[in-house]
Amino acid sequence: MQNNKSKDKSKQPSIIKRKAIKQIMMLMSNLSPANLIRMVSIGEKLLIRNKSRANEASGIKKAIKNNPAATKLILDTLSSLSKNCKEKFIENFFINAAILGSQKSMKVGKKIGFGLPWFFVISPTAKCNLKCVGCYAFEYQKNSLPFEVVDRVLNEAKELGIHFITISGGEPFIWPHLFKILEKHNDMFFQIYTNGTLINEQVAKRLSELGNAAPAISVEGFEKKTDERRGKGTFQKIMKAMDNLKKHGVLFGFSATCTSKSSDVLVSDEFIDFFVKKGCKFGWYFQYIPIGRKPALNLMSSVAQRGHLRERVSEIRNTKPIFIGDFWNDGPYVHGCLAGARPGGYFHINCNGDVEPIREAAPYCDNKNLLTPCALIDNPQVARDTVKKYGAKPSYSGGEDFVEDPKVTKFLDDYSKEYHKITDPIWEKEFAGHSKHWKDR
Repeated sequence: MQNNKSKDKSKQPSIIKRKAIKQIMMLMSNLSPANLIRMVSIGEKLLIRNKSRANEASGIKKAIKNNPAATKLILDTLSSLSKNCKEKFIENFFINAAILGSQKSMKVGKKIGFGLPWFFVISPTAKCNLKCVGCYAFEYQKNSLPFEVVDRVLNEAKELGIHFITISGGEPFIWPHLFKILEKHNDMFFQIYTNGTLINEQVAKRLSELGNAAPAISVEGFEKKTDERRGKGTFQKIMKAMDNLKKHGVLFGFSATCTSKSSDVLVSDEFIDFFVKKGCKFGWYFQYIPIGRKPALNLMSSVAQRGHLRERVSEIRNTKPIFIGDFWNDGPYVHGCLAGARPGGYFHINCNGDVEPIREAAPYCDNKNLLTPCALIDNPQVARDTVKKYGAKPSYSGGEDFVEDPKVTKFLDDYSKEYHKITDPIWEKEFAGHSKHWKDR
């Protein structure tokens, strides 16, 4: 009798999940703000004992009610996706990863006494068909991970409750096993950082059929700046890739690295409106980090540009139908640096199979200002101390310059001090009372 009860109990999550998916899909046939709220409410019912995810669901409902741009984004996204992409986005990303997977991760984490990341980044290859100026990936040896290793890692991830994976590179679409992985692990959702030049119509159609991957295509701005760094003709190939993805109903967005030369353009209305029209539903902003042999320090965004980016991202979120993430300025919203293999964060597995995390040094001595979450450019002494304490080695030739070159270390120390002077008062005034570091939550 007990065994039967145990078996019935083990089946409950899948039964509840199928019922929830069916209800959500029925509501999708008649998309409206009211039905969006009903869809989120269905997901909320699956959020058993997960306060963090429940708060996020509450935030989504609030945005639907109060933010017309957010409502338009959700409605436009769901109406533009192919049937398979729509179903996999709901089932794999929201239910498997964000709801049921995160609950399983919490349970496993309590059992082993170690909080688990929500996702991780894996770079199965460092090979690339482009040679972009200053690209860190080009410094790697041209290694690739075999299918068996990536397959094993993903199986282990699901055992821990992790169902969301970011694939980076090199260029992921060069790796010969990419579609085999997407097909075999069709219960997971993948974000793929790509230069976009290999996404022809056949590739876009295949992504639409699988439904469980969203490309994030790298751009430097408009045509002139993109081609200057990535090669002549690259921008037009990117435009064609986006057209192919839009035609076949695949979720996609842009990825942009802010430099001193590009930062202002990347947050302009002209830039955002252009890529919204192309079909982008999300965009990621990164900061140029002077890593590699003889890094170009003059390419780092100024502290003023970075402050402007933070202000503009907030404006864009409230006025444009596109989801924007800012990996450096969003520290207060994600409770610190995500890249530390900590609960709710991630780590990186590179093409050599090395794992690249920084965890226990956070929240970086006495620094509680989450507007300065980065151990590399906001708290560079932390990176140097960590390397010294644990004997960490660079993943590629030239990486040691970041902690050993006096010119680089002095520049970063001066930069971080200047940025702290600007953001410390903002942190105390706007965030300190209600945004805590993940270790203090």
